[in-house]
Amino acid sequence: MARAAGLEGLTMILVTGATGKVGREAVGRLTETGRKVRALSRTPEEAGLPEGVDVVAGSPADPDSLAAAFTGVTTALIVLSGDVAGQARNIAVAATAAQVEHIVFLSSASVLHPLAHGIADEHRAAEREITASGAATTFLRPGPFHANTSWWVKSVRDSGSVRCWIGNNPGAPIDEYDLASAAVAALTQDGHRGKAYVLTGDEILTSEEQARILGQTLGRRLSFSVAPQEEVVEVFAGITGDRAAAVTNVAALHSPEVPWATPTTAVRDLTGRDPRPYRDWAAANAALFR
Repeated sequence: MARAAGLEGLTMILVTGATGKVGREAVGRLTETGRKVRALSRTPEEAGLPEGVDVVAGSPADPDSLAAAFTGVTTALIVLSGDVAGQARNIAVAATAAQVEHIVFLSSASVLHPLAHGIADEHRAAEREITASGAATTFLRPGPFHANTSWWVKSVRDSGSVRCWIGNNPGAPIDEYDLASAAVAALTQDGHRGKAYVLTGDEILTSEEQARILGQTLGRRLSFSVAPQEEVVEVFAGITGDRAAAVTNVAALHSPEVPWATPTTAVRDLTGRDPRPYRDWAAANAALFR
């Protein structure tokens, strides 16, 4: 594990997406180590972040709010959702003006996918925008999260069933706790600038195996099925309004060539410990499914 950088080099760390699963965990860990943290939130009064965090109003989608957020910032953890490429462009402009030294960007392993699709295109464009800021960059590229199985909450509660939208190919999903820990390491240790890490868990699991583990945790036998791609396309198109992108995204998610099919050592390399297994996530979140 790389050695910790001096606190004097981290005047202020900005975290966007600070009230999401990864951002909130990262903020908590940073404050525990005595770092000065500023969190960007659309609703600061509802953020519920640790005492001492400088919570400011704003959003990566609102470029006018970013100048104040970046004032005095030397390092930033950028977590985006929605229009990832457009928001990254706004971030890059503000970071350039503030002369930010280092940006850790939560990207996606989809950028390495051999099939062209919208999710990959968005994150590739976002990485280019972040690079154009002139700051040193660290790209964190996770595959699927353990928490993606929370999509199953309603059907598990209602009928003891799992209907999977992403196929049943093996992969190595990652816990958000590990992703946040990796982000904190990249922010606070030397040796990670200019690097890109594909982040996975240690276990290769199919969705059906995750459903079996979840069922064992709940003490229930869960039925499992995979939704046809055509059905998933219609669901995604209904959410986004972009059917063409839904077609390519669903094809990529169902492909056996996903970049997260093989575990990497990145979590261990960054944090010095093994990734959390899916069984631990299921146990910690069992109440969601009951």
